[in-house]
Amino acid sequence: MESIRVESPYDGPVVESLVRVAGRSIKLVRPVEPDRLLDAPEVVAWNAEDDYMPYWAYLWPGAILLGEAVAALGPTPGTEALEIGCGLGLSGLVAVGMGLRVRFTDQDRTAFRFIEASARANGFDPALYSTALLDWRSPPDERYPLILGADVTYEKRLVPLVAGVLAKMLASDGLALISDPNRASAEGLGETVRSLGLATEAVAVEGDFEGLGPVRGTIHRVWWPRVGGR
Repeated sequence: MESIRVESPYDGPVVESLVRVAGRSIKLVRPVEPDRLLDAPEVVAWNAEDDYMPYWAYLWPGAILLGEAVAALGPTPGTEALEIGCGLGLSGLVAVGMGLRVRFTDQDRTAFRFIEASARANGFDPALYSTALLDWRSPPDERYPLILGADVTYEKRLVPLVAGVLAKMLASDGLALISDPNRASAEGLGETVRSLGLATEAVAVEGDFEGLGPVRGTIHRVWWPRVGGR
């Protein structure tokens, strides 16, 4: 059953952090005490209804890895991009900083408030970004030439949902970049994606996570094979 809840009630302190990604500095507005959401009655009820957790409130290693991959890709300014499970939106903000038009999506509207604050802090043109709720169980009939997903396969049950979103929303000549810090839960992503007719390759990557040392992971590159390999 689809959840009708779309917002978690974070009312704690907020901080603006400076995050370095591929030599770029991104101002990221984020909750100081994200753990307080775990005990919020609204979140507890949402979890009971739909197995929801407020993971949007944390900066995950996969976001650093994906931001690095976006910067290395060097996409053409003006390219339409979709970020799924955006959370704090670091990867998409890197893309906006490169001139892409990014649609940030999540199942929790509260995340958008932080993304919009981060975009303003960075002085980004509002015409380059938008937000929308997205339930992976029922993706819309929209296609994007670039789809981004950071640490979105943190549970095995999410792998077929992510693959389904890519099959439904990736343009015929598009590319998806899905990052994960080598979680066991993501091991079936390649096989699941290929079962839907998509092609994929896994690229080992490494990045620095907030000055705490290197984080190793994988970028899954996904595309439709009929337009040629990458």
